[in-house]
Amino acid sequence: MVRSIMLTGFLCSWIAATSAELLAQTMPHGNRPNAYIPGAEPRARRAQRERAVAMVGTDERDFVETLGDDAVAAVFACSRSVAVKLAQFYSSGEMNKLPRPRDLLRAIAQPGNGNEVALWAMSHTAELSDADSFDAYLVRPLEYALGLKQIAEGAAEVRARRQQQAPATPQLSEEQKRTVLVVAGLLGIVGFVVWRRKRSRIY
Repeated sequence: MVRSIMLTGFLCSWIAATSAELLAQTMPHGNRPNAYIPGAEPRARRAQRERAVAMVGTDERDFVETLGDDAVAAVFACSRSVAVKLAQFYSSGEMNKLPRPRDLLRAIAQPGNGNEVALWAMSHTAELSDADSFDAYLVRPLEYALGLKQIAEGAAEVRARRQQQAPATPQLSEEQKRTVLVVAGLLGIVGFVVWRRKRSRIY
């Protein structure tokens, strides 16, 4: 009898777990009402914006409407409290000190980023206002947000890559510079002589 009860309990647990797994596979966004769905049709996008406004508060509607789908995706990637802070970060004007605010929102919206990436960015606006630091942060934001790497180090790597990719400007030696000056001088003299001869023939 006891074995039958245990077997029945095991089978029920297995069926429940399997059903949940199958449901998660058929509904990739799960049962999260605020999961951002990219590429949705216009009515669905409007509904998503309204849900985002409900999360951050009607006073922060301008954040959602101005930055659109990027703002919605970032809001849905964060908890309500962090989403509110993100919207206030925009309305205070601090977000616009960053080189490309929309790119930050897209980074926040990436799976697994959310709160940590948003909070770190909001508390390090001064560093991220530098374009190289900002570019470094966008590549691997969690490394900086979780203290695995310093933003100054990442910025230095970005600058080094840019310098390597920049076309090299040819540098002339002192001897080459003197040669160029001599040739230019000779050409000038020849040009002057030719001009004088033409002038004398006319008169």
